[in-house]
Amino acid sequence: MTQPIRILLQTTIPTSEDDWDIKRYSLLRDYLSALTDEAGNPLMEVTTRDRQASNDQDEPVLSTLDKSDFDELWLFAADIGDSLTAADCAGITRFWQRGGGLLVTRDHQDLGSSICSLGGVGAAHYFHTKSRDPDTLQHDRDDSFTTYID
Repeated sequence: MTQPIRILLQTTIPTSEDDWDIKRYSLLRDYLSALTDEAGNPLMEVTTRDRQASNDQDEPVLSTLDKSDFDELWLFAADIGDSLTAADCAGITRFWQRGGGLLVTRDHQDLGSSICSLGGVGAAHYFHTKSRDPDTLQHDRDDSFTTYID
């Protein structure tokens, strides 16, 4: 039997009833957890969690992720730029450098902009107030109906 891929689904925000905390990703968790090989063995072992530290404190799992037994981190960055600490970014970067897989995603405007400091990943993202896209043609509004979201 092959060992299942150990995936951490993690948000950059604490648990919240009215925000994009980890409960919003329950269908993804359930789907991944249900995948099996031909013999019925699970292909993935999924752990889900929200940020467990205040914004000025290191997140206990992310800051030491390189010492964990996770194979992949799927990071859902829903913060407004004040979530990942230097130690969190360093732990994730060391995890990646040791061969851990990363899926890092965020949303519109500045949501998830704390990933700017994430080695090798942050530079791939542009935000409205941090790491702006150098192509000024990309600064135009692309949704003329939802004008409160850029």
